[in-house]
Amino acid sequence: MANPRIFISSTCYDLSQIRDNLSEFITSCNYETVLSERGDIFYHPDLHTHECCVNEIENCNMFILVIGGRFGGNYISDPKKSITNAEYEAARVKNLPVFTFIKREVYEDHRLYQKNKDNQDIIDKIIFPSIENQKHAKKIFEFINTVRLSSVNNGFFPFEFAREIELSLKKQWAGMMFNFLNERLKQNETKIVLNTLDNLTLLNKKSEELLENILRKVNPEEGNNQIDKIDNSIKASKFYNLLFKTFKVNVEKLDFNIISDTNPEGKIWYEYVAKIDGFRISNEIYQELSFVDFDITDMEILLIYNDSVYWNVKNKSGYKDKQVKLLEETYQNIIGSNKTERLNALNLTVQDR
Repeated sequence: MANPRIFISSTCYDLSQIRDNLSEFITSCNYETVLSERGDIFYHPDLHTHECCVNEIENCNMFILVIGGRFGGNYISDPKKSITNAEYEAARVKNLPVFTFIKREVYEDHRLYQKNKDNQDIIDKIIFPSIENQKHAKKIFEFINTVRLSSVNNGFFPFEFAREIELSLKKQWAGMMFNFLNERLKQNETKIVLNTLDNLTLLNKKSEELLENILRKVNPEEGNNQIDKIDNSIKASKFYNLLFKTFKVNVEKLDFNIISDTNPEGKIWYEYVAKIDGFRISNEIYQELSFVDFDITDMEILLIYNDSVYWNVKNKSGYKDKQVKLLEETYQNIIGSNKTERLNALNLTVQDR
C-alpha cells in the first residue's frame, strides 16, 4: 500500500529543529517525509541539486512550506528567487495541497512591512528584527504576499512552536479526510440523481408519445399547443427535481404557487433559487475559518436555512462541482417558461418522489 509523500520546504539552517520535529510527526502518521538534508531526494548526476529538489516535487502528494527569517540560497535557474520560492512554484504548478506556516515574529514584521511599504522614506529605515539579512526583507515579505494573495490554497498559519504546526496539520488533514468522504457521498448521490433523471426522461418520452397521439386525434389544432406546454413543464421539472434532491428539500413545506410566480428571466440559476423560501446566498459558512488568513470575498455559497447542506456555486478559480454544473444546465429548461408551466413542473416533481 502506497503512503502519501510530503515535501517539506524551508531554509534548513535556521529551521532545522522544526524540520526534524515535522519529520517525526509525519512519520508517526505513517506518511513519508521528503527532506533534502536526509537524502530523500534523488540527486541526478546530470542536474544541479536545486533542479533535483524541484523535480522531486513531481513525486510528492502534499507540500509543507515553512517561512522563517532567512532567504536561503539563490535558485540556480533564477537568482532573483530562492530555492524555497522555486519549490513552492513547482508545487502550485502540480496543484499539490500546500500548507503554509510562518514564524510568528516574521508574520508580525510582515504586518509592519505591509503598513509602510508604500512610504519609501519610512520603509528603508525600518529594521525588521526577525529577518537575518535586512537586504532580503522585502523578498521574504513579498514571497509571503505571493502565498496569501493566491486565488486558491492561500491559507497560512503563524506559529511559535513546532507543536502548533503539528496541531494545525492534524486538523487540516482531518478536514481533508472529511472532505474526501463527503465528496464520495455526494458523487454517489449524484449517480442516483442522474439515474432518476434518466428514468424520468424515458417515462416522460413514453407519456409524451401517448399524449400526442390522443390530443391530435381529439383536437388536431389545439393538440400541438398542449403538447408544447407539456414538453415545457416536463423539461422544467428536471431542474426542480435535481435542485430539491441535491439540497434534500422537503417539498411538502414549499409553496409552489409562490415559487412559480418568480420569473427566472435575467437571473443566474442560484439567484433564482435564492428567491425560494429556505434558500439564501451567503459566505457565512467560511466565517468559522477566520483563523486562516485568506480572502473569501470572491465566494458565494448557496445554502439552506437551518441545515448543513450547501454547495459552492461561485469562486474566483472557476472550479464547479459536477452537481453545480448539472443545475446550471437544467436551469435552461425553465428559462422562457410561464407560471402555469412552472407550476405544472413543480407538481410533476412531487409525483416523481
